[in-house]
Amino acid sequence: MATVEVQESPPESKRPRLDDDVDLIRNTLSERDVGILEWEDFLVREVDLSGNVCRLSSIVPDVPVNGTSSVPNFGSSYIIPIEIDEVLKEIDRETMSEASFPASEDKEEREAFHKAIRLNYPSLVSQTTEVDGNRFITVTRGSLVKGKKAWERVAKSNDPPKKTPYCRFVLYKEGKDTMQALHIVSRMLKINSNSFNYAGTKDKRAITTQNVSIKNISARRLSTLNPRLNGIKIGNFSYTAVPIKLGELYGNRFSIVIRDICAGDSVIHRAIQDWQKHGFINYFGLQRFGHCADARTFDIGREIIRANWENAINLILTPTNSELPVVRQMKELYQKTQDAKACGDDMPQCLEKTLLLGIVRYGKTLSALQTLPRNLRQLYAHSYQSLVWNKVASRRIRELGVSEDGKALVGDLYFPDVPSISKGLRSVDSSSELCIDDSLNPTTIAVPDPEPTTEPAGDVKADEETGGEDESEVPHNPPSSVTPATPSRVTEGGERPLLSQVVLPLPGYEVIFPDNESGKWYSEILGEDSLKVENFKHKVKDFALPGSYRHLIVKPEDVHYEIREYSDVLEPLVHSDYAIMNEKSPVKGGNHSNEKGKCETTSPYELVLRNAHLNSGLYCFFALFLGVAEGECKEKSRALILEFTLPKAAYATMAIRELMKNVTVVQ
Repeated sequence: MATVEVQESPPESKRPRLDDDVDLIRNTLSERDVGILEWEDFLVREVDLSGNVCRLSSIVPDVPVNGTSSVPNFGSSYIIPIEIDEVLKEIDRETMSEASFPASEDKEEREAFHKAIRLNYPSLVSQTTEVDGNRFITVTRGSLVKGKKAWERVAKSNDPPKKTPYCRFVLYKEGKDTMQALHIVSRMLKINSNSFNYAGTKDKRAITTQNVSIKNISARRLSTLNPRLNGIKIGNFSYTAVPIKLGELYGNRFSIVIRDICAGDSVIHRAIQDWQKHGFINYFGLQRFGHCADARTFDIGREIIRANWENAINLILTPTNSELPVVRQMKELYQKTQDAKACGDDMPQCLEKTLLLGIVRYGKTLSALQTLPRNLRQLYAHSYQSLVWNKVASRRIRELGVSEDGKALVGDLYFPDVPSISKGLRSVDSSSELCIDDSLNPTTIAVPDPEPTTEPAGDVKADEETGGEDESEVPHNPPSSVTPATPSRVTEGGERPLLSQVVLPLPGYEVIFPDNESGKWYSEILGEDSLKVENFKHKVKDFALPGSYRHLIVKPEDVHYEIREYSDVLEPLVHSDYAIMNEKSPVKGGNHSNEKGKCETTSPYELVLRNAHLNSGLYCFFALFLGVAEGECKEKSRALILEFTLPKAAYATMAIRELMKNVTVVQ
């Protein structure tokens, strides 16, 4: 796979290109807008603060529990017969309450059978009983055992070590977002989903891996869920003394397949060089704003900041085409009848049901809104902040432009590019491809000096969002590897920082704004919505937004790419960790580069041409726009396998859009 060698490029390629529709006010909000059509071609692996890429390689719990191995010696001494094992699975799935099996007259065999059940089904309890002189082994769920003595004994034997009570594991998921996946796991464990700790959320339209931790749940107990989990696997278990904290990651490693490429190899090589060298505008992606124009999250957030609780609730309960039919039907019925109790009772378990039942109890008030999970309530307000940031970022590039030398302009804010903080502050926001929070609050950032400086000063606070936990439990200090930094103004005659160091604030009551035209735009944009900066100092603590800072430009790191030919559109060109772990056949290789990114085959054009037969009109438009004959792409099918790392809170979809524009410009 080729590694991109960054070379000099002409001045016209230095300026990141804008999208006219960046404000995201339109009828459709989806990955299709940026050409991501199949989530199986979109792999996301979390990268921790040490630079380690999170991968699933084992689902067997081989870590010690209470000083002993979680795979005891007796594990191989007894093999449960298939017919009995099937019954045990039904009990474990709670489709049966208990079952009895004839017991051996040999005591050692009976003990081995009990131990095998304990090993393979920790949630089950077995005991030997005697009926009419015949011995049986009765198996039931531990939670149903009267007196709970046996269940407590089993639970205690599975507890993590006292000094390292947190079980850390890799969560692998397909087609589900992080909260949905953990909700499924929590229901199987019969615990609250807020019990899990993770660094950031991952989007549902991808195959993703990330680190998760949970307290006082053993690896053995977690591993027993794997046979029952669909599209989810958990593995690579270990025990730690501390949980994973929100925002405790460097970023994400992306592996993306771009199919049906048409552009020449020199075109794509040049485009990737420019893309890696100059980066892209660090827009918040479409995921931040919802996937339907009828219920955009920033509209809800705007009403929340205004304290218009009834309007916010009505927007949340607006029917959309992106939800389950039964949920949409209940929403439509509620709009007609306004009978929250009847609609809430008939609606399946979901967030809207929670809100409707909250309306029954409190009316359309703040109290009803607060029945929703805290992280979701805050997501709405953060979405509005993100919209304002996107608008300002567009105007900053469009109206103030980019200097010839690629440096910041007078009055811009920036973070010093200090090596010790580069990994921690490369992106001054949080979490992942789908980000919900802002990881650097400015509550203790000093007002910058009027003179330029390269020395870090002040403090940096971690975000206070906890995904539902009490705020007091959240640590406010950044990881020890992150040195506090202060955004500093650029003045005439000083050493101007690079554009890649420039940050724009997300609006809030404690941020400072740029000392140039871009600083004035915040008031203008907020004024269009009848808001002021003071409104972010909300009376409701959950919606008080101090603000944060986000880099204007982000550069992809560790970029590799490969061109591969294929004939079957369903052929997987990259394998997930779970597929590799199950020893599926390796991905078939095609022609690819062996030196400095120079390819032997044609290279990609645009993600939007992925599965071009889905939209032949759009395909023809781009083919003509690039001067590519229609037949050229029909002779062979080629795909680009693109791998790169982005810091936390940077959106891969936004990065790909910029790369595709580079291809267009070079062509």
